[in-house]
Amino acid sequence: MKKNLLYILISLCAVFASCDDYLDVAPQTQVPAEDFFSQETGYEDALTGCYIKMNSSNLYGMFLSFSGIDYMASYYDKMTATSDEYAFRTFNYKNSTVESQFKNTYNELYNIILQANDVIVNIDSQKGKDAVKSELKRNIIKGEALAIRAFCHFDLLRIFGQLPQNATITVSLPYSETTGVEDRPLYPYDQFVEKLEKDLTESLTLLKDDPATLYSLVMLSLPSAEMFEATPYLEDDFYLYRKFRFNYWAVKALMARFYLYVGDTANAYTTAMEVINAKASDGNNIVSFASEHDFSKGNFTLPTETLMALSNSNLENMTTTFNDLFKSEQVTDPMRFTDERKNELFLGRNTGNNNRYNRLWGKYTTVTGVPQPYLRKYFQNEVSVADEDKLVGRWQTPILRLSEMYLIAMECTDNLTELNSLFYTYMVDRNEQPADFTTLEAAKDEIFNELRREFIAEGQMFFAYKRMGAENMVWSVADVKEENYIVPVPSSEKR
Repeated sequence: MKKNLLYILISLCAVFASCDDYLDVAPQTQVPAEDFFSQETGYEDALTGCYIKMNSSNLYGMFLSFSGIDYMASYYDKMTATSDEYAFRTFNYKNSTVESQFKNTYNELYNIILQANDVIVNIDSQKGKDAVKSELKRNIIKGEALAIRAFCHFDLLRIFGQLPQNATITVSLPYSETTGVEDRPLYPYDQFVEKLEKDLTESLTLLKDDPATLYSLVMLSLPSAEMFEATPYLEDDFYLYRKFRFNYWAVKALMARFYLYVGDTANAYTTAMEVINAKASDGNNIVSFASEHDFSKGNFTLPTETLMALSNSNLENMTTTFNDLFKSEQVTDPMRFTDERKNELFLGRNTGNNNRYNRLWGKYTTVTGVPQPYLRKYFQNEVSVADEDKLVGRWQTPILRLSEMYLIAMECTDNLTELNSLFYTYMVDRNEQPADFTTLEAAKDEIFNELRREFIAEGQMFFAYKRMGAENMVWSVADVKEENYIVPVPSSEKR
């Protein structure tokens, strides 16, 4: 019965996608807000609508995961100098396609923020208390909405904001806390970051009794009968499948990412370790590494170790898109890899048994008989499974994963013994037993290489280069300047 929730989420995609108003800058639905938020389901549907919007191809359904933002990280080089893909790679922000794409991304992120603000404003009102009787549910609804607002603002900062360290070019951005389209005051970097941290902190406080803090199974599938008996509120579908929402541990992981980006390595380390060491009420880890389990089932986005993902059934219909991106017969295919480049990506690692090298990457033969590697991460048909398994294993875009917490903790610790222990655990799951590092410098270099291997096609590498202010990217065609990291805000937003 509880599996119906994911089917409901999927069916809502079609409902909301067909509503033009849902794609406007102002998050208005067909139902007036005063009526929509007078019932409990209105708040639940509004949150669901936010997650559905995040699956847009202009956001995490494509551009901010496995295409444009990764072009900007110089992963790929098989693109012609006159192509739009090359314009992204070389930071040609005056290119009409690049400019239009970032305008859509900017507007859609703020669209989601405004809808989250609608939830926050209304759930705090007397109307919200009358509609949602349970204080626990009100707290979780508001906690999720605050996390959504913070998450979207954070990526706006990472895309359009200044360098987080040693900036000579300063940028002020809107931090929207109201439901009005026009009421978006600009804040300089420090104030913007303060507001982000405030939202994340309040979200965690409100989510302290999230079922995800108790039951690891709630993160992925159905609670057991014993869990239902011990915690009756789990009978409400709203509390299930917390992995597909901003649950408590996902927000904690987002805070670790945020602290690392702004240069607060002490808090980044502490927060990442809290996620790594988090236990469910049964004593097991809240989330564990995927190991061979996910790879053997063809679940290449590694749902077992995902702290939060977007449920996206549309991935099932994107085989042609993935073939065009990763397996095209065209020499100029923008995301085509060669064996030479794949081996360079894994340089220094023992690839004999490494499950990412051998499982996450497949091999196909071109019409001219040339074998080529391709990234299998989002392909849905590589290994056959039942549709029921696809719901929790395939149809998802990863947003936050346990591996990121390990890499953050390793980057932020100065204890070489601890770093080696964390790296060993991390690499054993990748089916490789690494030798210990002898110096912190060597360890930090390899951690950076792991970022490139781990998060290809997940939209994280450009932001890693940006937070470091790197003047060179691996495989870049030229040195990277400070202004290259700062995408101009749409001209309609400049003040």
